[in-house]
Amino acid sequence: MEPVEHRVERLRDSARLEHKYSGSHGRYLSQTEEPSILRCVRSGTRYALDLGTGTGRIAFLCAVRSSFTLGVDVDFRGLRVARGNASPETRVAFAAMDGAALGLRSESLDLVTAVGTFECTADLRPILREIARVLAPQGEIVFTCWNFDRWPKCDLMDRRAPGSVLWTAREVQSQAEESGLAIMDIASIFFVPRRLLWWLYRLLLIEPLRRTLVTLSVMLEGRLGSMSPFAMGGRVLVVRAGKTRGTELTYQLR
Repeated sequence: MEPVEHRVERLRDSARLEHKYSGSHGRYLSQTEEPSILRCVRSGTRYALDLGTGTGRIAFLCAVRSSFTLGVDVDFRGLRVARGNASPETRVAFAAMDGAALGLRSESLDLVTAVGTFECTADLRPILREIARVLAPQGEIVFTCWNFDRWPKCDLMDRRAPGSVLWTAREVQSQAEESGLAIMDIASIFFVPRRLLWWLYRLLLIEPLRRTLVTLSVMLEGRLGSMSPFAMGGRVLVVRAGKTRGTELTYQLR
């Protein structure tokens, strides 16, 4: 049985680490980020890996659509929270691993996800090469990174952590191909500047107005994402790549 002091500490970590995934912010992510990731999870996926899993948000979502999901991270605090949230019947496990040196067999995974993992990564190739090693021949990776070609380009409104790295779609494609991966699709999400959105959110003191703001923002972002002049102007790139180099590109870089 878990000691009381350990349980209290885990609950404190959980409240702190999962704060941004709760309430209106959580609903915003669930309607924008999560669909863009989950649409890439094919039915019949056997073994999935969530890289940089944090508290396991994406790992738990992948577990619903796969036979088994492993969430890995180097942050023990998030892993402890994730393990505490896992029920015995959930087909998911969590372990501490470095993304550039995964302790997994070659060609053992059907899917790898990495959401928010590469935000401060200046060279994608070491991790992408390791992912290419563990992917099965027809396996795929879905990952996110900051978009250099976002619109409008305003650092003040971007709400990025210090040391964040911005990538163009061409740079991502080049590094993926050098790592033995073929880009299958690149899209973008988060068209409304995050800092602007949450500044407005805090100014609205009434909860119904806050919910309306989030709903309107999601609708606006969906509309902008469907319009070709703005389709690649989101603040985050969502990249899908396959291990097979001969995979036909579905997204043509301009």
